[in-house]
Amino acid sequence: MRQFGRRFELVIGSSSDGMLINNLRMSFDVRKTIDKNPNPAKVMVYNLTREHMSALLEKRWTVMSLSVGYEALRLIFAGDIVRANVSRDGMDFITELECGDGNTAYSSARVNMVMPAGTTDAEAAVALTSTMPGVTRGPMAVTRTLASARPRVYSGNTRDHLSNLARANGADWSIQDGELTMLPASAVTADEGPLISQDTGMVGMPQQSDDGLEVRCLCNPELHIGGLVRVQSILPHYSGDFKIVGLQHAGDSMEGDWLSTITCVGGIFQKVERKTAVGAGASAGDDIDIMEPDEYYATHPWMPRVYSVDALLARKSYGLRKLPVDRRRFQSRAR
Repeated sequence: MRQFGRRFELVIGSSSDGMLINNLRMSFDVRKTIDKNPNPAKVMVYNLTREHMSALLEKRWTVMSLSVGYEALRLIFAGDIVRANVSRDGMDFITELECGDGNTAYSSARVNMVMPAGTTDAEAAVALTSTMPGVTRGPMAVTRTLASARPRVYSGNTRDHLSNLARANGADWSIQDGELTMLPASAVTADEGPLISQDTGMVGMPQQSDDGLEVRCLCNPELHIGGLVRVQSILPHYSGDFKIVGLQHAGDSMEGDWLSTITCVGGIFQKVERKTAVGAGASAGDDIDIMEPDEYYATHPWMPRVYSVDALLARKSYGLRKLPVDRRRFQSRAR
């Protein structure tokens, strides 16, 4: 990927109107984590018109998205505008936007429903996601596939029930660019992770921290939370495939740094595929891949099985046969 010639597109507005900015000075600081709290972003735009500044200050424009890149643009943040302020520096009027990814849905979404006996965690995850306005379903996976013997009652803040569901599956849930993701610790998104090395934009040396391995590089919008990254360092100890659990993009369209900083953890990971349908002609005797084939678990017997929510729903809607019970966890408990 070419890493010179900075480009960006900032879209701010509402459901009825807005504007696209790509020719004014703009700086950004986007921070993302894998935990449930809304990801924050701070964006500063120089010399908007008075009309546009008023639309932000009066909260007529409440949503934004930011795409950056070099040859091609890629989304790095989408969310709610929580607060707007205007300051002056010499001849420049600077509009500062404080934003939160899924902030409104996280803080206000509530649920009051009863799901019948036989409901699975995958179905519960989808139902809870549907109660969050403006949030769509992203990559989601569970480790539990057994249906509940009793009805499930959900009442209160949606975020609390999502946290309980994620905890039961050893997973983290978060909102990433308007999509709700739920990934067990041993799962990653299916995208091919970019290579970060001295030849592809690594800045300095990887550093070990309490949260994982920290790596800095030239701004790379291909990086995303829950995805893989391949680190190639001059020290083999820091090289390998890692899961991204923390991410910062920061830069200025006119001057200074234009960098990404990732926090990542090592391990053996299984990719969560998005599958929303089964091929034509599926029948109750058919089988579909939910995650890695059984050979994967034969060579990694300690790894809990991870199941794509999309694939589980597709299997049930087509009446395909039930999944085999992962008896290893019961055997380990018995020992």
